[in-house]
Amino acid sequence: RLERLQRVVTKLQMESGLCEEQLNQADALLQADVRLLAAGKAPQKAAEVERDLDKADAMIRLLFNDVQSLKDGRHPQGEQMYRRVYRLHERLVSIRTEYNLRLKSGAPATAVTAVSVASGQRRPEPDEAPLRYLQELLAWVEENQRRVATAEWGADLPTVETHLGAHRGLHCAIEEFRRTEGGGGAALWGGACGVWPCRARMQLQTTPPVPPQNSSKSRLRHLESLHGFVSAATKELLWLSEREEEEVAFDWSHNNPAMAAKKESYS
Repeated sequence: RLERLQRVVTKLQMESGLCEEQLNQADALLQADVRLLAAGKAPQKAAEVERDLDKADAMIRLLFNDVQSLKDGRHPQGEQMYRRVYRLHERLVSIRTEYNLRLKSGAPATAVTAVSVASGQRRPEPDEAPLRYLQELLAWVEENQRRVATAEWGADLPTVETHLGAHRGLHCAIEEFRRTEGGGGAALWGGACGVWPCRARMQLQTTPPVPPQNSSKSRLRHLESLHGFVSAATKELLWLSEREEEEVAFDWSHNNPAMAAKKESYS
């Protein structure tokens, strides 16, 4: 068991390093595009940034799964590995937030003006950038609501553990979203009603945000309960399998000197 957990530690160390490289690459591309925006030019690497962030997101969910197996096995490095993976998760959230704010929500006003004048296009109205960003936030909420609602549960211990680890990563992202984006829908509504023009408020009212936090908590609770049951059942099945192998391999002939001990064991 300790050897298996130590292999998990080695795997975590290697894959967290790869995840950090993925985040470094995403951040470098993002900063290059931010410099282009500051110079009044269109971003070039937005799709690559989003692809790298999605890859890092998937890696972190699997890392959380491995961390949980260390903590369940009471490995001494479990907490250390958890902090390492959580730091990666925090960095992912930070880069994705900057990406959403600075690339997906539109260029800064000076850059927009320069591009509009050069191309002869209509200059966007002042509320369009924050409205676009809000639409991205709503799309994020709806996508994760769908993922939580349609996610599978698993048919055996390995698949249940995989789903549990993946959902722990998703739940962390949802909790982080709730904190960084103003405590769910309340701050979004407050910002919209207090600052943005009437047209933005009217559009908001047709698509009210429904944070997936509650359904995510419920799924996490059910997955943890399912994992506890399947873990206990798997241990019982393994015990039965070991006993069966022992009985099948036993020498049942009368010449076996261990027969007396076997009878005593049966009694």
